[in-house]
Amino acid sequence: MVEDHSIEITNKLEDLQKVSAYFEELSEQWNLEMKLTMNLSLCLEEALTNVIFYAYPDGKTGNIEVTFGLEPNEVFISIEDTGVAFNPLTDSEAPDLNTTIEDRKVGGLGIHFIKQFMDKVQYQRVENKNQLTFSKSI
Repeated sequence: MVEDHSIEITNKLEDLQKVSAYFEELSEQWNLEMKLTMNLSLCLEEALTNVIFYAYPDGKTGNIEVTFGLEPNEVFISIEDTGVAFNPLTDSEAPDLNTTIEDRKVGGLGIHFIKQFMDKVQYQRVENKNQLTFSKSI
């Protein structure tokens, strides 16, 4: 049986706190381990920050729906937005981890973290919406 919960926000940086607090409550209800909760929170923040900063150019306001799901052996997060089409799995450059932070190009580190921490990461564009879903086995 799948249990899922959603929260809708706008692409304002201050809305990140709402989503973080919402997920923190869910992870307590679901008795998720602290390390798992922290990894999921980091990935969630990285993905949402990218949507907030880049999906809606020219100061446009847009809606973002975040869904959290719990299955018997897996927890997942899905982020859906109506911003410009962008597949972070193929459209972002992998960071050069061999350079110093000062010399490293900006970008790509967030999706790198998501790929490293999560067991599955999927993107699709459906009905003019970006859908990024990542999950971890528990």
